[in-house]
Amino acid sequence: MSKLFGVSDALLVSRLQSQGILLDPEEALTKTYRPLLTALVGCLPFRRTGVLTCVCNERGENQHMAGFVQIRMRRPGSEADVIYLTPSLSVAQEATAIWGHLLENLCFEAGKQGVQRIFARPPEDGPEVEVFQQAGFSIYAREDIFRLERVPNDLPQPEDRTMRPQQAVDSWRLQELYATVAPRLVQQTESLASKWETTPGSWLSPAKREGYVLEDKGKILGYVQIREGQVGHWLEMLLHPEAYDLAEELVTQALALLARFPLLPIYCCLRRYQGGLTAVLEAKGFQLFASRCVMVKHTTVRIKEPALKLVPALEKGAEAATPMMNKT
Repeated sequence: MSKLFGVSDALLVSRLQSQGILLDPEEALTKTYRPLLTALVGCLPFRRTGVLTCVCNERGENQHMAGFVQIRMRRPGSEADVIYLTPSLSVAQEATAIWGHLLENLCFEAGKQGVQRIFARPPEDGPEVEVFQQAGFSIYAREDIFRLERVPNDLPQPEDRTMRPQQAVDSWRLQELYATVAPRLVQQTESLASKWETTPGSWLSPAKREGYVLEDKGKILGYVQIREGQVGHWLEMLLHPEAYDLAEELVTQALALLARFPLLPIYCCLRRYQGGLTAVLEAKGFQLFASRCVMVKHTTVRIKEPALKLVPALEKGAEAATPMMNKT
């Protein structure tokens, strides 16, 4: 039986934390993730990280079912991402059964806390996809991650920087750009509540975020978000389908902005429906590094209903009424 993490499970998590798979590519490629520290801090009453950890530790006659899974809540809390699962499918023979057990209980616990959708991004060609499908997750998008070792020293600087820093008033127009770029199925699946935020994360991952927009006559045609990491930087871009003639300008200015960051590898994540940017990235030196499936599972959300109390006169049961007749 799996359950939510408690301090008594610290030894188990410590033993297993190096045997799992980090399913959030940004965490895996740009940060140093510490599952035990994240689990311990997450259960403190005065410091909430938004991470939910479920553990499994059962001994049967023929096998020991031991593992844990972690998800991170998105704001405002109706969505979450699977970020870590252990043991990995290549480590333990019984890992498939452990994953299924953990994911089932995780969805139940997350649903009780108001989470309506849980997302996962396993490797596209790995066995993890099938296990998630067996647990009720479905694929709704695919993405490619490109890697650039570092910003070229001879990068030509744009004469006129047409991108400006993101402002709070841009939120609505950025959502319009997203609605133009993303297919309808993706829009119906994803929430935009925190998609365009550039504020720092929690104290466990305080990396800064910078957003920039490319606009013309008051209309946002392109968007760049840069997230600084400990061992790499993360880049995401949007470009209006009718403005691909600006693709080189968008990528060049993104690299010029990244030149101000520490010299670390740069990872750019593109959904497949953004294929018009691929050729420009490769021309700038990016190489395909990994491909992921983007999956989702809808959970059952607990609905709180008020308890109805009978009035005192009805608690004893209903009594037959005396028929009344008019005299003629």
